[in-house]
Amino acid sequence: MSAARRVAGLSVLVVAANLAASAPAQAAANEFRTVTRDGIVLQHQRVSKVAAPMKGTGPTRSDFDGDGVDDIAASADPFEQGFPQSPAGLVVVRYSSAPHVDYYATAVSPAGGCVCFGEVLASGDFNGDGYDDLAIGDAQEYDPSAKVHAGGVWVISGSGTGLRVDTARHFSQSTPGVPGASERGDWFGSALAAGDINGDGRDDLAVGAYGEAIGSVKEAGAVTVLYGGTGGLTGTGAQQLHQNQAAVPGAAERGDHFGWTLAIGKVNNNRYADLIIGAPQENQGSSPTGSGMVTLMWGSASGVKLSGATSVTGAALRKATGRSDSYVWELGMALAVGDVNGDGLGEVVAGAPFAQSPKGNEGMVAVLTGRSGGLSSGAVKLFSQRTAGVPGSPEAGDLFGATLAVGDVTGDGRADVLVGAPGEAIGKKSGAGTIALLKGSASGLTGTGAQGFDQDHAVVPGGAERGDRFGGSVAILNLDGRGPLDAIVASPGEAVSGDQAGVPSGSVAVFHGGSGGLVPQSTSWSGLSLRTDLVWPKWYGRRLATPQSGGSYY
Repeated sequence: MSAARRVAGLSVLVVAANLAASAPAQAAANEFRTVTRDGIVLQHQRVSKVAAPMKGTGPTRSDFDGDGVDDIAASADPFEQGFPQSPAGLVVVRYSSAPHVDYYATAVSPAGGCVCFGEVLASGDFNGDGYDDLAIGDAQEYDPSAKVHAGGVWVISGSGTGLRVDTARHFSQSTPGVPGASERGDWFGSALAAGDINGDGRDDLAVGAYGEAIGSVKEAGAVTVLYGGTGGLTGTGAQQLHQNQAAVPGAAERGDHFGWTLAIGKVNNNRYADLIIGAPQENQGSSPTGSGMVTLMWGSASGVKLSGATSVTGAALRKATGRSDSYVWELGMALAVGDVNGDGLGEVVAGAPFAQSPKGNEGMVAVLTGRSGGLSSGAVKLFSQRTAGVPGSPEAGDLFGATLAVGDVTGDGRADVLVGAPGEAIGKKSGAGTIALLKGSASGLTGTGAQGFDQDHAVVPGGAERGDRFGGSVAILNLDGRGPLDAIVASPGEAVSGDQAGVPSGSVAVFHGGSGGLVPQSTSWSGLSLRTDLVWPKWYGRRLATPQSGGSYY
């Protein structure tokens, strides 16, 4: 290694080209940099690779290098690492065109803390320049000014060469303009969602802090909305939302965890995207008929509208199950928004992986129709592995609905819903995991024609093994630059040849979209294939960057 040198305020360390044999394919050279924001260090390794430039058309969701094809940011644990400072988590970014792979990690503070950097990810164009930017949550990040583990969010801007570490911005509740104050256990950054709430053409970022105390009520939870602008996100004009405000349904109660999950999308027919907030522990332990709550708050020119909010609870959906042995527990553990019937208005899709039908933790997915009137328990469809056409059968621990992704993979103009059930047993292999694609139609989401895949499928790479957690993270993206949208499915517990026992590398598999639905590809990659001279990504794919991401379920 050469000596460190200073360039434009960055600490730059150029590393020789001799990489380990298991480094990214065709790697030629790499460099290491750090940037410091608010007293916190962000470490960055860039590894060169040969890449053929691509040019795509159609919508994108995580296109950091602006070529019309989505790039893939995924979280992992840093294993066998050689960073100058012990990393507090790892995010790996693979580009469609940019000729390198990026690795981001913060540093464990002297005060300690969890390896939480990258536990949630979101992508959006916050400065309106045509390149998606990456938001990374670090929910237990140490705040040096407040001297507590309160949480933070990093935002890195995209460009024609991919993400630019020198643009990195950092937000916490100590940032000027951001409401509240950094307090121990806030978990600021535990959920993220991007979308244009105020209709100015730039995405905004909603940030969950499910541990936030409201007055003396601990772990009630709160959501902060940071607004985009020509310079990107800013604390100026930020809003904080919680359940002790008159505009927000419910009341702040201990353990509600309001803001555990978030999604942003257009539910009605105006120009503003709307904010959906999950509080999956609402009424947990106090209601015998269901728990969890999903709240819809409207967007407006001035930001989140402080009137007209509506909500639905898991208890209110009991009747919709149509069964005396079924209960919707912890509604809102996953959230998404998509137009599943093609009428131009989005439906709210909420996962309840711990729903009981009848034993427990089989899981359900609720599709809530909002329109101009907002959410109602009378306008819902529930889907589970009991639903006609949905592959598989409900078994305790399946966790159907633990992960969700929404987008048009069939090309018919209607959004489809990809559902992960990472706890599903395949044969006797517990926790191997499976996914199901539920298709949109003129009458809404349906089980008719649904597809199911696991790793024992003839084309899907790997094989179903105990603890693989296939479907542990899912995303619908534009991967080939044409036609319907595609999908990636992570197996964060996947062990590959060369792993140590009990420390899996994790893997990600590719599916292309088509008129008949998803088409599995033989393409996959693992944490081992992304190993560098500084770090071996483990449990790779625990999170995938999409417009929204929320709290962990296992």
